[in-house]
Amino acid sequence: MEKVTLQAESRNTGRHPIRELRNVSRVPAVVYGQGMDALAVSLDAKKLGLALRAAGNGLLEMEIPGQAVLHVLVRELQRHPVKHNILHVDFLAVSMTQKVRMEVRVVQEGVAPILSNQDMVLVRNMDTIMIECLPGDIPEHLVADLAKLVTVDDEVLVSDIVAPVGVKILTEGDHVVFAVTPSRAAVEEEEVTEAPKADEVEVVAKRKLKEEAEPEKK
Repeated sequence: MEKVTLQAESRNTGRHPIRELRNVSRVPAVVYGQGMDALAVSLDAKKLGLALRAAGNGLLEMEIPGQAVLHVLVRELQRHPVKHNILHVDFLAVSMTQKVRMEVRVVQEGVAPILSNQDMVLVRNMDTIMIECLPGDIPEHLVADLAKLVTVDDEVLVSDIVAPVGVKILTEGDHVVFAVTPSRAAVEEEEVTEAPKADEVEVVAKRKLKEEAEPEKK
């Protein structure tokens, strides 16, 4: 993955300084970890957005005047509930020689043969999987191959996902990532087909009443 570098500046803390930063399109952030004191920094909002899109959930380099270059991961990101712009970021500084644990997204690949049946739909049960690896080995994503889905009973499990070299999957292997199920239209059609017709119900009811009305023949 291409190296992504963030240019950060030290900032003052407090409500008013944060408001002033946002007025000039800068995002307040905090960097902590690796035995270091937490650093309050700010970043250009536009450049931060571009960097996060380029890095995904991967490693970033952060340059702060007067500090050694840091390797960081996004630990928490806050967005505006309506505008969706970034309000604050927590960065975790990591050592390139110590393993980290984090969740990585799962993407689908290939075609599920069972989906050639238009009455079946694909069901995703998991979006991310927990992994452990060195910061430099963090994958952009993991791949789930849908080719295994041949029958309605088939599933793609965590154990079916192949991790890159140096990456250990921590999520239990029996967890289902993808499965298939009949579509709602197919289920409704089946229910209508199996339901007794109204005239059949009526005939049965009339016959029963007639039998009850007739006296027993001795």
